[in-house]
Amino acid sequence: MLDFLQKPKTEKENFWALLIEPEWISSAIWQITDGKVEIVSTSPATRWEDDLTEAVDISLSACTQNFPDDAPDPTKTVFGVPNTWIEGGNIKEEYLTKLKKICQDLSLVPSGFVVLSEAISHYIKQDEGTTLSGIVVGISNETLDISIFNTGKLVATTSVLRSVSIEDDIMEGLSRLNEGLENFPSRIILFNQKEQELDEIKNNLNDTDWNKIGNSKFVHTPRIEIFDPSKKILAVALAGGSEIGDVSGVVETKIEELPIEEISNIEEPKNVTAQDLGFVVSNKPSFPKLPKLPKLPKFNFSLGAKPLILGSSLILVTLVISFILWWFLPKATVTIYILPKKLEENISLNLDKDIKGENIDVSVNSEKTKTTTGTKMVGEKAKGSVEIRNNTSELIKLPVGTILTSSTDLKFVTVKSASISGSLLAGTYGKESVEVEAGSIGSEYNLPKDEVFKISNYPKGEIAAFASNVFAGGSSRQISAVSQEDRESLLDDLTKELMNNAKLKLNEMISFEDYLVESSLTTDTINEDFSNKVGDEATSIKLSLTLNVSGLKILKSDLAKISKEKLNDKVPSGFVLKDDQLAYEFIANDNNGFDVRLIANLLPNIDPNEVAKKIAGKYPTLAEDYLSNMAGFARAEFRLKPYLPGKLGTLPHVPKNITVEFSAEK
Repeated sequence: MLDFLQKPKTEKENFWALLIEPEWISSAIWQITDGKVEIVSTSPATRWEDDLTEAVDISLSACTQNFPDDAPDPTKTVFGVPNTWIEGGNIKEEYLTKLKKICQDLSLVPSGFVVLSEAISHYIKQDEGTTLSGIVVGISNETLDISIFNTGKLVATTSVLRSVSIEDDIMEGLSRLNEGLENFPSRIILFNQKEQELDEIKNNLNDTDWNKIGNSKFVHTPRIEIFDPSKKILAVALAGGSEIGDVSGVVETKIEELPIEEISNIEEPKNVTAQDLGFVVSNKPSFPKLPKLPKLPKFNFSLGAKPLILGSSLILVTLVISFILWWFLPKATVTIYILPKKLEENISLNLDKDIKGENIDVSVNSEKTKTTTGTKMVGEKAKGSVEIRNNTSELIKLPVGTILTSSTDLKFVTVKSASISGSLLAGTYGKESVEVEAGSIGSEYNLPKDEVFKISNYPKGEIAAFASNVFAGGSSRQISAVSQEDRESLLDDLTKELMNNAKLKLNEMISFEDYLVESSLTTDTINEDFSNKVGDEATSIKLSLTLNVSGLKILKSDLAKISKEKLNDKVPSGFVLKDDQLAYEFIANDNNGFDVRLIANLLPNIDPNEVAKKIAGKYPTLAEDYLSNMAGFARAEFRLKPYLPGKLGTLPHVPKNITVEFSAEK
């Protein structure tokens, strides 16, 4: 049954027992004392869905709340696992991978594993003093694990999907295990973590006429029993102790109960051996211990017989009235979220022929400021003077703005006009001094004396300019400035904000019966005022904007009527089309109307009153289990008025006090 790594036994050595079920985690710290498994501390059952490691961590941490501080830390771990985790006597590969991760993350050292149904069989043998012949049924939200034991030996096991009828599920599982069995043992042991659910299932099974079920192979009506959920972790510890040492039973130490923890789920998986594992808790988590509640004082009444009778009567009347109030007064709203079937259709609506609309408008305004992202170069232009020399015999006139080009292709311009006379004698030239400045800002225009410039399109051999002095004063620097993109971005952002405000105001102007066609919205700009022009030096820019926004409203009832006319023939059997489950996407067209995409969420056609009758008086968890069998069921919300704690917290027993609503899961 167990595959343990055999190591020498140590007296008073503490061990972990960790039970992993499809929906729950339980743990315990135990030791072997005088030939018996003694439970030192246990954890409450922790519900999980997605993160197995987190759930185990929470469970182990909760277990240490009742663990003595001076006790030695557990050093080895025994794992209890469901039947579905096992194949060919080994843990499936995917589950083994998950266990390895738990070991790595939580510093655990494995000693072995035991299948929960076999651990229960072993526990019953120790408790009752005889081997088990019976059918052990583990019940989860989705499956039933069925194991048949004959004189303590596991002879057959299977797993079936859970339906509304547990007895049908059990018979389906047993029908798969018919071969090789002459008769079924007349003892059925049920286990899961929900005591209330187990009680209800037991009552239903006791009402079952097993003899009327074909090929049942039950010689006698089976005795239905419930295996105490709190004893499952003890069974795992006992199985582990039986492999480690010669133990004869369990010393059940009373442990304070902690509230059930809620967590999250896992997937299913393949094959590998348990020897590949590796884990025990080395660092004990530190949780604050829960304070013990003080005992209530005892009272001594000695008022004689009459007051006693009167008091008893008052108590009885109070109990009767309380029961009546509890039975008849509570109310509840149950919202059932369904994964809907979607139905879509495209239609065209003409505002004159198909549907009537009314224009509405609103004025909105606001201001917005944003930081500029543009940059601009500013600075001074270099200045100097040149001597222009004319080597031709002709007079040359140069107007203001004549371009001079340096040897490095920098452009300069003349700031005054100039007339340069021609050469009169061979070897001589006409000359004229002219002031010039750089074509752009920047220090690169600062040039040395005697720099030679080309003048306009004249060849340098005919006319040229020579720097009479150093060109200086050129500089440049980059500054923040308003760009065109800054203005456009600010305008776009503020327009969007004003449009959202306009939609809110327009929706406030219409009644609940109206529908605002957002795609019909148009805007007119009343005022647009920027604080700066493009190119202005500025670190921020502000915009004041006023818009007039107009749109079209139409009656929801008209939309719904047209939609149903288009969609009714396409609604599948068993589903219903409701007005509040219709959505629309409008696109304006050129034909004085809109192209409309109809989107309908179809919900099952279920009578809310019948649902209320079925769940009346049930605990919300059991009611949700029943509702989960509905087609497309996603989840359910229960709102109880008043909210009553513990076993009083059922749904109203009077069906008419339960309001059942259906809604599409988003």
